Amino acid sequence: MLFEKYKQFWETGDIEAFTSIIDPEIEIIMHSTGTVIDPDLWLERITAIILSDAYAENIRCLYENDDIMVVHQITNSANGTRDAVMYVFTKTDGMLTRVETGATPLPPKE
Repeated sequence: MLFEKYKQFWETGDIEAFTSIIDPEIEIIMHSTGTVIDPDLWLERITAIILSDAYAENIRCLYENDDIMVVHQITNSANGTRDAVMYVFTKTDGMLTRVETGATPLPPKE
C-alpha cells in the first residue's frame, strides 16, 4: 500500500518516495475554500514544509484500500502553529489521484 511511502516522506524528507506515488495530474482540493490547487504549486509547498523546521507527528493511516487512503497527522509549522490535518486521497492504478484536506488549529506545544 502507499501509506508507507507517504509516511517515509514526512519522517525522512524523502521527496522521491512521495512523488513516486503522486499522479502528475493529481487534483488537490482545499477543504476550507473548495479551491483546486495546481499540482506543481502543491508539491512546491509540501517540499518547502519538509525542508523547513516544520514537522509532522502522530502520522496515522486510518484506512487504505485500492481506492482510497485516509491519513491523519499533527503538523507543526516552523512559525509554531500546530494543526490536526486530515488527508483523504483517492487512488487509481496504485497512484494518488485526488486529495481533499481539512485542518483544525491546535494550541501551541508546551
